[in-house]
Amino acid sequence: MKGTKSAGRYALALIELATEQNKLEQVKQDMELISATIAENHGLELLLQSPIVKVDKKQTVLKAVFGKYVQDLTMGFVTLVCAKGREALLPTVVNAYIEIYKERMGIVTADVTSAVALSDAQRKEVAGVLASLSDKIELIEHVDANILGGLKVRVGDQRVDASYRKKLNDLKYDIHNA
Repeated sequence: MKGTKSAGRYALALIELATEQNKLEQVKQDMELISATIAENHGLELLLQSPIVKVDKKQTVLKAVFGKYVQDLTMGFVTLVCAKGREALLPTVVNAYIEIYKERMGIVTADVTSAVALSDAQRKEVAGVLASLSDKIELIEHVDANILGGLKVRVGDQRVDASYRKKLNDLKYDIHNA
C-alpha cells in the first residue's frame, strides 16, 4: 500500500514522543477516537484526501472536530501531518500508531466470529484458550449467522475454522469423494 512506510515513520515518531512525555495511553485513546471518527464520517475522509481543499482549511476542520477532545500533543501532531502535506495518510498513521502501541504493550488481537453473540462465560473461555499467546488478549467479536455454530478465530496470520459450516462442507466433500 502506498504511503505505509511514511505512515509507520510518523506513527513511530509520535509513539516515541508520547513515551517521553508519559502520554502513551492518552495518545492511544486519541488515536482510537480519530480512527473511529474518520471511519464513521466518509465526508471527513474525503476532505483529507481532497487535493482541492487547501491545507489550512483541512487543519481548521480537524481542530474544530478534535481540538476539544484530544491531547495537545495529538492535535499538534495532526497539524504537523497536514503541514507536511500528508493529511491523506492520517487514517493509516493512526492505525499504525495503534498497532505499534499494541505490539509494545504485548497485546494480541484475536478476531472471533460466532453464529450468535458470545456470553461472558464463552468470552472468558476463548480468552483462556488464547492466553498461551499473551497475557493481554483483545477480543474483537463478530456475529455471522452463516457459520451456523462453532467459532472462527484469527490471530495475526493464523486462522482456525471450527464452524459448523466448515464441518458440513468437509463432510459433503468426503461423501462426494468416497
